Formats: sequence, structure tokens, C-alpha cells
Amino acid sequence: MTETVKAFDAAAARSTQVNRRIACVAGLLVLAALVPFAASDYQLRFAAEILIVGTAVLSLDLLVGFGGLVSLGHATLFGGAAYAAAVAARAWGADLTLMVGIGIVTGMAMAFVTGIVVMRTIALFFLILTLIVGQIFWEIVFHWRSVTGGADGLRGLPALELHLGFTTLDLSSSRALYITAAVLAFAAWAVARSFVNAPAGRALIGTRERQLRMSALGYDIARIRMMALLASGAIAGAAGALYPFVNQYIGPNSMHWTFSAMMVVMLVIGGVGSLYGAFIGAAICLGIQTYISSYTDRWQLVVGLIFVLTVLIMPRGIVHGVGSLMRGKGKP
Repeated sequence: MTETVKAFDAAAARSTQVNRRIACVAGLLVLAALVPFAASDYQLRFAAEILIVGTAVLSLDLLVGFGGLVSLGHATLFGGAAYAAAVAARAWGADLTLMVGIGIVTGMAMAFVTGIVVMRTIALFFLILTLIVGQIFWEIVFHWRSVTGGADGLRGLPALELHLGFTTLDLSSSRALYITAAVLAFAAWAVARSFVNAPAGRALIGTRERQLRMSALGYDIARIRMMALLASGAIAGAAGALYPFVNQYIGPNSMHWTFSAMMVVMLVIGGVGSLYGAFIGAAICLGIQTYISSYTDRWQLVVGLIFVLTVLIMPRGIVHGVGSLMRGKGKP
């Protein structure tokens, strides 16, 4: 009888948790749908940038939150896809389907190259090797001036469009870019969530928790991590493909290790392992960078203070911390 009651309570708790998540996602969708009617053109472009960068941070969460693999070269996947899309747009036009396809392929290809180098390493060695590989790609982009523009980057890109066969939709307006970024963000979240809940995602979590036991059970650790890298690269590449068209510019800073470090900071602030916490972290950091920097050059100090306070007060990030408080557990 006692076991039946405990099972019933556990099922009820899981049902309540699922309902809260559904309500949270529904609330975010409603809020996202209302933004185009209440924001200016600048604010819409800024919101689109948040969604795109947040999608890239979400892809990093697959590695950090579920695989325990902290990367300092993740901006390479994002920025490399952005450059590939920008160069392709100049040559063939900026069709949305083509750009996203090129971004996904580029992100996965660069993730595969990175994976070959780092797949059998963990912890500090993984972090250092991803940093090295990422900086090698950055050096190539920075010095290949005839293609990438070098330190000046690429400007004056064609307007983003969507060819439907019978008509062509212009996606260059602020509202269209925001809607496109919102659709991408939701699709990326759905794909990431499906991957985490799939057997490959469960195995990835197992390698994070008990690597030796997973090896003893016959799991190929390197293969599982490569699958996670490819999935992460595909999502980051899709986000990177849209990034140049928000501000009509892409520069080498989008591939530098400092941007990778900022993505890690965004993830920690928002909530490691929460997926949608990536967008909260991106909104906070980009908001500080955009608005606080107009008052002081020390906006990075503000980001650092928020990062430290988050680690001290809400070690699992804002999403988990607020969720714990709402559930009445008191301590985040």
C-alpha cells in the first residue's frame, strides 16, 4: 500500500513538472508572438540577434549540460557557418533554405574535424584542444582576406529571401527577420530536446555520469560524443547562417575564442542543462553589452558580477534557481 502511494505521488509530481514546463513554453511562445506588435525596428533586430545567439548557446548546452564537455571553440562552428552563408549569398543569392542548408553542412563539417581531434579527451584536455582547433580556424578566416575580408569582415550582403516556387518572400525587414529567428529558435529547441530524449542523448548523459561503466557495458564513448558534436554543430551552423543578415555584416570576432567564452558565460547564467535557459543567458549578456556599454566601457565587469552572483546564489543557473523557488524548495 505504501509503495502504491509513493508511486502515485511520484507520478503526480512528474505530471505537475510536465504541466509547468508546458505552461512555461506556452507563455514564451505567446510572448514571442506579441513582440512584433510592440517593438521598434531596432528592437526587433536586437531580439532576432538574441534568438540567433541563444540558439547557438543552446547547441553548446548539448555538450556542456548533457555531455559534460566544456568547449572553448564552439564559436568556430557558429562563425564558420556565418561566413560560409555570407560568401554563398554573394555568389548565389540569399535564399533562406540554401543559407540554412549551407550553415548546417558547414557546422557539421567543422564539428566533425573538431571531433576527430578531441573525441577521446575529457575535462581540461577537451577544453584546451577545442580552443586550439577553434583558433586555427580563426587564423584561416582572419588571414584569408580575398574570401573573408580579413579583419574588416564582409559587408553589403544581399537581402534574405525565401523562394517558394510560385512566389518569393522578402525576409529583409526587421519583423521578417525576427519571425525567421523565432521559428529557427523553436525548431532548434525541439531538435535538441528530441536528441536529449533519444537513446543517443541518454547514452551521452551516461558518459557524463559514469564513463567507465558505460565503456564496460559496451558503449562506444567516442562515437556517442561525435554524434553529440555533429548535432551541436548542425544547430550552431543553422543559427550562424542567419546571423550575417541581421546586421548585414559578419566579422572574425564571431569565431574568436572570446566569443566562445562568452557563450559559456551565457549558458551558466541561463542554466546549464535547461536548453531554453540559453536564450535567457543570451538576452542578459547581449542586453548588458548593448545598453550598459552606452554608459560605460566596463560592461564586461557587469557581466562578470552577474556571472559570479549566479554561481554563488543559483549554481545551476537562473532557470533552475527560479524553478526551485517556485516549487517551494527554498534553496536554488
